Amino acid sequence: MTYHTNPFRLLTNPKETLFKLREAEQLRGHWLWTVLILLAFCLVYAALGWVGAGTETLNQLNAVYIGSDYEYAKFSFIIGRLVWGLGLGLLVIFVVSLVFYLFYEIPYQKLVVIQLSVGVVFLLEALSWLLLLLAAGLEWDRSPFSLGVIADLFTDRPWVISLFGAVSLFQLFILYFQARCLLVLFPAKRWHVSAVVGMIYLCYILLLTLLGGIGNKIVAFIFA
Repeated sequence: MTYHTNPFRLLTNPKETLFKLREAEQLRGHWLWTVLILLAFCLVYAALGWVGAGTETLNQLNAVYIGSDYEYAKFSFIIGRLVWGLGLGLLVIFVVSLVFYLFYEIPYQKLVVIQLSVGVVFLLEALSWLLLLLAAGLEWDRSPFSLGVIADLFTDRPWVISLFGAVSLFQLFILYFQARCLLVLFPAKRWHVSAVVGMIYLCYILLLTLLGGIGNKIVAFIFA
């Protein structure tokens, strides 16, 4: 059986699509979708940099860097966002697939197909950040779809808000989706799959929180 990759179909009709993926002997279209989704990661995160997402430090330096100097600094930040988007896309699609491959006897390419759908959800979340920033000036860690908006009511520590901000409805759906796909493709114990998926998610939110804090310090160091 040949499986024709469509990340959206896997999200909207997982029961039938997962059965076809499990029984498939040959996969088609997954590398084209990989390229398209990685390009989308680059474009969306570059757009976030262009509208000012995460540029608090640069905005504080606006009084020092004016005119072309400030525009150059902001352009450099946009390029950095683009590279971050590409890195995140590679991490989501290939690295997480590799981790699952080490734990479960599932063909690596089938895991990549699952993670392509996960990448689509990541992109939808990033687009929600973009819209919220344009409409209400809200940064990603204060999205109404995450716990960051609640943490903001009780503390002003950026790392705490970022930590809770990484826990969102989108990410909870990803946890459920990944666990469901793995259980269909491999007869593992539910608690074991939940533990592996949860471990990966914990690493993700810790990495996001750490990089969020380091990023501002790097920007301040370079342009101060």
